[in-house]
Amino acid sequence: MFCDYIYEVVRRKKGDGKLRRPEIIKKRIISIVIIFLILIVLFTVLVPFFWTFITSVAPTVDLHQRPPKWLPSKISFRYYIDIFTSSKIAYGVSYEFKRGILNSVIVSISVTAISLFLGSLAAYSVIRLKVPFGKFITLFILLTQMMPPVILIIPLYFIASKIGMLDRKISLILIYLAFNLPLAVWILEGYFKSIPVSIEESALIDGCSRLQSLFRILLPLSGPALFTTGIFVFITSWNEFLMALVFTSSLTAKTMPVSIAQFMGRFTTNYGLMATAGILGSMPPLIFAAVFQRYLISGITAGSVKG
Repeated sequence: MFCDYIYEVVRRKKGDGKLRRPEIIKKRIISIVIIFLILIVLFTVLVPFFWTFITSVAPTVDLHQRPPKWLPSKISFRYYIDIFTSSKIAYGVSYEFKRGILNSVIVSISVTAISLFLGSLAAYSVIRLKVPFGKFITLFILLTQMMPPVILIIPLYFIASKIGMLDRKISLILIYLAFNLPLAVWILEGYFKSIPVSIEESALIDGCSRLQSLFRILLPLSGPALFTTGIFVFITSWNEFLMALVFTSSLTAKTMPVSIAQFMGRFTTNYGLMATAGILGSMPPLIFAAVFQRYLISGITAGSVKG
């Protein structure tokens, strides 16, 4: 554990090969506190997801009981079937949800692909081509991430309305690209710096151009960083709600989060169906994070060490 490593370092600095009894007790107390804090974080993160899943498989009667029941009296996956078969229960919202999933896939994949392409070009230009004010460009890129997106909604809406870009998927792609591209540049720049310049210089001596050295040398060596950047951008674009709610109004452009919000009726709401849509909508990011967890960790930490 992390605390074991800390105490090992302290012990070596003291030149003492043994831990005294007070130190052992203190070590155990710290370990218990750390475990307790981890359990609190896990509880905070997992309980909402657990409750959403219970809502999606519980009978409607159980959802209206007071106090609520943590475990349903009967487990049923009816809503998971209804949401894809357009039954009477899910009539209308089923088509909206499936169309929202398709729109989210198109928008998220497009934003991810463009962010990786432009981000790699921008990161390479800053660290290899000695662009004037390169350090200030990096600082400016980081400063853009500090700006809350909500303050840009009104000016972006006016611009989109003037040029006829409202209620179109391309408008969401451009907006998401503007917010995700700085993150892509920042991650890729840090990783490119960790790759020795001598590798690229050898390629240049052999006749490669700058672009060829980027696409044939640097990018193949930057697999973890590309995976990390792509997953972050995809998840951010997939889960975004506010911009999609403001800039879309028809099924041709509404994304999955907006489609789920439409499940709320004026007089009644089918919470079981809404919870089912929420579970299904959250599966792609969870699968990506679980499958590519190793690449996420290596991609984040690789650029922090030189050489």
